[in-house]
Amino acid sequence: MKASQILQFQETLATNLKRPWQTYRDGQLFYGQSKSGNKRLPLSTKQGNKNFYKGTRSSGIGKFDIFGKYTINYQKVRTFVVPAELDECLLKPLVSANCPTVKNTFSGYYGVTDGRYVFDQVKQFIETGNVDFKTTEDYKESFVPTEENFVTEEQLEAPVDAKVEKQ
Repeated sequence: MKASQILQFQETLATNLKRPWQTYRDGQLFYGQSKSGNKRLPLSTKQGNKNFYKGTRSSGIGKFDIFGKYTINYQKVRTFVVPAELDECLLKPLVSANCPTVKNTFSGYYGVTDGRYVFDQVKQFIETGNVDFKTTEDYKESFVPTEENFVTEEQLEAPVDAKVEKQ
């Protein structure tokens, strides 16, 4: 190895500090891996140990001052605009804390997933056969004629081939 190569390696103090790393064209240092075996690319979020959090720089809404206090920049805070037609809406996105909770009671059972509860319900259905659906009590199936499903006597008497030709 010639002495000129060694001298070119240690051109300035800055190059001594930057080695063994390499830099991008803009001068930023980088670390990591690439396909060619270069292990000096930036680390991805999948690399590093379980405590390595890289982040995506998407949630910085403020900064720390010199005293360690965090100040929020309100221009960076995410805000959601309500559509104009929803101003009169009575629905709210959150449930009130005063709302009563619905609790089913299963006396003698651990809950709805208890095997004895399911067995007793099946046994009761087999013995009585009653299904108490309030929606089916008043329901009556009926046919309502309309112009689309109304058939005239002429259509009934006409042969099948004639119907196909008209369509």
